[in-house]
Amino acid sequence: MTALSRSEWDALVDKFINAPAIVEQESLNIFVPGGSKNPPLFKGKLGTIVIIGPDLPSGSKVSGSDRTRVEVFRGALRPFVTTVNQELSDVLKSNLRTFLILPGSIDGTEPNNERIFNAIKYFASGNAISSSEVIYCPDEIRS
Repeated sequence: MTALSRSEWDALVDKFINAPAIVEQESLNIFVPGGSKNPPLFKGKLGTIVIIGPDLPSGSKVSGSDRTRVEVFRGALRPFVTTVNQELSDVLKSNLRTFLILPGSIDGTEPNNERIFNAIKYFASGNAISSSEVIYCPDEIRS
């Protein structure tokens, strides 16, 4: 990470932090026109926004530095999504939710697109609105 030039670092921040934040903001403006200037308009609104974060590196010989580089940005998206949802539900009394999908697994296997698609279908069904879980790692198998 420290070997990156400032422009390389800025490009990564723009791609993995600023772009999702801008897409989030624009999506909220579509769901609730004028809501940024009049937050009470969010009350009771229903909608789903899905951010798909960067994949974990795949392959049999993934270096720790490659994995760390990705985790920096995945780690930045986690509190972002949590905070947005807390503000929407607790402060604005909205039913808008943002979900974060983090593809890939620590064992280096390729992300499973079907699992990602199934997660998106679940979010879109409306069943996930009441879930406190907003960060999904569909390729990590729970034992």
